[in-house]
Amino acid sequence: MENPMLSKVEALSRGQYMTETASYSGIAFKEILMVVLVAASALATIFSGYATMVTTAVACVGCLIMTFIVSFKPGTAGFISPLFAIFEGASIAMLSMIAESFLPGVVIQAVLLTFTIAIAAALVFSQGLITVDGKFIKGVTIALGGLLLAYLLRFVLGYFFNIDFSFMNGGLIGIGIDLLVIGIATACLFIDYQQIQEAVQQGLPKEYEWYCAFSLLITLIWLYVRCIDLLLTISNMGDD
Repeated sequence: MENPMLSKVEALSRGQYMTETASYSGIAFKEILMVVLVAASALATIFSGYATMVTTAVACVGCLIMTFIVSFKPGTAGFISPLFAIFEGASIAMLSMIAESFLPGVVIQAVLLTFTIAIAAALVFSQGLITVDGKFIKGVTIALGGLLLAYLLRFVLGYFFNIDFSFMNGGLIGIGIDLLVIGIATACLFIDYQQIQEAVQQGLPKEYEWYCAFSLLITLIWLYVRCIDLLLTISNMGDD
């Protein structure tokens, strides 16, 4: 099974008028810039008093729309990526603020854990210990589909049939679920790194660096949210 993102890499590599090509340093710079924008946006949203349900919902919808646009038109990533980072910061502001109120310091811990996982995954990938081939991508795709289906079933059964799933939110079961999701997110990081490697090795246009940074940021934010959930679950177990 071919990764649709990697197929876009191959398609773009056929361009005839390339001047500068994508580089690891260029992608890293754009990724750092987007992370800074996310942090600045989140802080601005919190301190301005706009970290509300309405702001979060609007920001999430905006992020979803921009993700679809960039997925189908990678060339728009250069314009959309900074805007996406700002919306992403606003979307996680309320979650971060609430989490911090329950467990002071959890945001910094989650950020450190997120980047620790990302750096460790990058080192593993760079050493060739993980091969991102068709089987790997197919496995991750199936895992993501199963996770999405599980979330959907939980919502439907809980909302329409009042089935209680609170037992999954804490204790060893909750920690196990968090670790499983973090594992899937980490697997997505390997696919992101493979995409970045393909972009550089195939000499894609420099503007494609934004697309690589965009894809990686989505995974990092997802990982950050799951790390917060894991840390809160572990903390709640210690309080019981």
